[in-house]
Amino acid sequence: MDPDSLRKIIRTVKNWPKEGVNFYDICSILERPEAFAWTVEKLIQICLENRVEALVSPDARGFIWGSAVAFALRLPLHLARKPGKLPGEVFTESYEYEYSSSSISMQTGCELEGKRVMLIDDVLATGGTALAILKLLKSRFEIPAEHSCLSAVINLEFLGGRQRLQEKGVRVDALLNFNE
Repeated sequence: MDPDSLRKIIRTVKNWPKEGVNFYDICSILERPEAFAWTVEKLIQICLENRVEALVSPDARGFIWGSAVAFALRLPLHLARKPGKLPGEVFTESYEYEYSSSSISMQTGCELEGKRVMLIDDVLATGGTALAILKLLKSRFEIPAEHSCLSAVINLEFLGGRQRLQEKGVRVDALLNFNE
């Protein structure tokens, strides 16, 4: 497997979830064990390079990759979920993304203070979700941007998320970049 082979696997669903939006369907990666294994191995390498001590993954497809990497490296995985999906006391941050707005929550008891944290997600688009999580990490768990990084399977370069995150001092890695 290599980036070009992976790119050919990913389906593009035009005009979904709304007119004018192209959806890059990563389910096709999950249908091919060799492709999924390759993506997980690459994310593991990035974690090791960054000396990551904990992972955070957002709803819902980020959980897929975050769980596999956390298991392989025996790292704690903390979930960032839509409001109402986590029990107990939570911190919540609102954000805008390419075709809507939402909020993201994390449980208050996450043991993250002082750790080097990697966000793992399937797709980086405008960066709204990641920026909201980073804001939670900084304001609620005292994790500065220089102790955070983000890795995504796909980066939609044309939507500017990488640039927004890098402007905040966050390292961004993606296995594939889409420029259309």
